[in-house]
Amino acid sequence: MRKSTLLVVLLAAALGGAVWYFEFKREKPTEDSDAASKPLFSFKQEEVAGLTLTRGGEILSLEKRGAAWRITQPVDSPADEGAAEGLLSSLTFGRISKTIAVTPPGSADALKAFGLDAPVVALEIKLKSGAAHRVRLGAKDFTGSNVYALVDTTPDVALLPADVLASSDKPLLEFRDHRIVVFEVENLVRIRVKNEYWTLVATKNAEGKWLVIEPAAMKGKEVETERMLNALQAARAEAILDSSTPADRARLARPGVEIELAAKDGSATKVDFSAGKGDV
Repeated sequence: MRKSTLLVVLLAAALGGAVWYFEFKREKPTEDSDAASKPLFSFKQEEVAGLTLTRGGEILSLEKRGAAWRITQPVDSPADEGAAEGLLSSLTFGRISKTIAVTPPGSADALKAFGLDAPVVALEIKLKSGAAHRVRLGAKDFTGSNVYALVDTTPDVALLPADVLASSDKPLLEFRDHRIVVFEVENLVRIRVKNEYWTLVATKNAEGKWLVIEPAAMKGKEVETERMLNALQAARAEAILDSSTPADRARLARPGVEIELAAKDGSATKVDFSAGKGDV
């Protein structure tokens, strides 16, 4: 073995020993890791009414409305269901693998060693019953697979799976719904598509076929809509602008393509696409 390689191995072993001493000797877990493993919380996902995340100076609030999640702070916007449910799952299925006694309780120096003097993320979980739970997430342990945390008012530091941190420490954009339009194909009864050259309007008959009613020259002919509707459902925005510039408004003043979808309950959805190259 080369000397340089040996030095690296010895250094890694020394660091590993130091970390072992710090975590298992100095911190003195209150219980054996396997014996201490327990659910992070006892509530069920359906009991949760909302989540609030504080990351640095940013506050992100998520609210469950019926079956859907919505962002209420810092913007009012539909939330990405996968991101919201993923965060909730990490909290409801997460387990505490180890607890570490902090002496004296609340010691600033001890909390700093775990990255909990200034938490990376502070979470508040609001239940429909009115109760609330809190989790503060600090630094990861030396394996990178776990994160140190303070749970509710318990003074001991808890070791949680790192996916709790990964699912909560995301930028606002990742929590937002990027779908262009939301609809159920089976509920649609009328489609209108307009571009620079023509306008097509079709309605769905009792057999589920889409028949043209405009232009007159094509009236009564069956039209294929599946590809367009599937593309609309699959479309995702690359970015979301909460405010528009004069240039943005000018691009959409005369849309290149307009699509209107009408549902059987009388609701309608309209999507405009700009005509400029690279704008869509």
